[in-house]
Amino acid sequence: MKAHTLVPLAIALTGFASVLHAQDTTTTAPDTGYVEYHESPITLPLGVGLRIPTYDRVNGLALPWGPKLELDDARVDVDALITYRSNLGKWDPSLEGSLRPGDENELRFYVGRGTFTNDAWIRGDLTNSAVAFFVGSDSRNYYRGDRATARVARTLTSSGLTITPFIGGNLERDWSTGSLAPTKSPWSFFGRKGDLRMRRPNPRVAKGSITSAFGGTAIEIVRGGLEGKLDAMLEQSLRTALKPDCSGLPVGGNCFQPQPGDSFTQATLDGRVSFPTFGTQTFAFKAHAVVSGGSGAPAPAQRFAYLGGAATLATVDLLALGGDHLLYVQGDYMIPIDRIQLPFVGSPYVGLRYAAGSAGIGGIPTLIQNLGVGLGVSFFRVDYTIDPAQNRSPFSRKSAFSVGVSLSL
Repeated sequence: MKAHTLVPLAIALTGFASVLHAQDTTTTAPDTGYVEYHESPITLPLGVGLRIPTYDRVNGLALPWGPKLELDDARVDVDALITYRSNLGKWDPSLEGSLRPGDENELRFYVGRGTFTNDAWIRGDLTNSAVAFFVGSDSRNYYRGDRATARVARTLTSSGLTITPFIGGNLERDWSTGSLAPTKSPWSFFGRKGDLRMRRPNPRVAKGSITSAFGGTAIEIVRGGLEGKLDAMLEQSLRTALKPDCSGLPVGGNCFQPQPGDSFTQATLDGRVSFPTFGTQTFAFKAHAVVSGGSGAPAPAQRFAYLGGAATLATVDLLALGGDHLLYVQGDYMIPIDRIQLPFVGSPYVGLRYAAGSAGIGGIPTLIQNLGVGLGVSFFRVDYTIDPAQNRSPFSRKSAFSVGVSLSL
């Protein structure tokens, strides 16, 4: 073949190869316009790992910090935390979270050291923190402990009704916190030196360990204007190794703490319901009950529950009633003044309240009754309450004037 015929052929082959090469760009020149990113399962909430703090008369400021592990659309949700407690000067470690193998099943667990209370039902964390910080009124008693708890629950739902039965186990080692004459207490705007305020001592708890099993159910209903919730739990001790704690007593003082029994059974119920009545008026009812039994002796003091103060029985000193048996009921009838509309907070309202309750060791004493009328707007309320009994309890006054807030969501 002549040279002048080879040249056009070579040019044609080169051009064809160039076209083929230009079409196959996946191997030699990958498209970088789309890149798939995978977020790390470990995060720091709020950007630095801080969680919502709380404030009370024992811990002072309790500030949790730590990373969160979250996998598979929250099916694995674990927090590894260190909680700094400013008044105690303690750094408490904990590991807590939940595992959800399905949409209906959940395993919750907690392992760590902390400050615990049985009185969180009286006020939510946010409300109790605000009231303690501003007026020195903390509606909880506390004890310290190391605890490991696991709970398995299954959620059943049907037309506005949710039922969540659960079973679990608990292992704890407890000791008292605070002294009978506290010399150091957290700061507050008011009441920081009051014996019934920020310097109110904690009751002693039995020192030692408890191993127990528990079970119960949570029930929630939302139908029309009716909203209700019931939490019920039964705890049975499996092993106890406890002794009375009389630390903090003055020299020569007597220890009156009862000797805890070898075993105990305790049932706790907490219920709330609200519904509309006439027009914009509403009625709300709540109840809390604790019943204990065992080997002839009372349940350990770390299982005691308490009553008294503006958030429960206003005519009774703050948490003056306590024991392993408790009953409290409260009804509120709310009458909004619809003709008055205030900026940001809406209509004020008149509230009528009836409350009754008592607490004791080994049984429930005669109930103390309160009748009250209040005026409120949004989360703020002022009440005047009387005890109508002719022969009043030594723990109850004839009347009380109280100011309350509710910041619960």
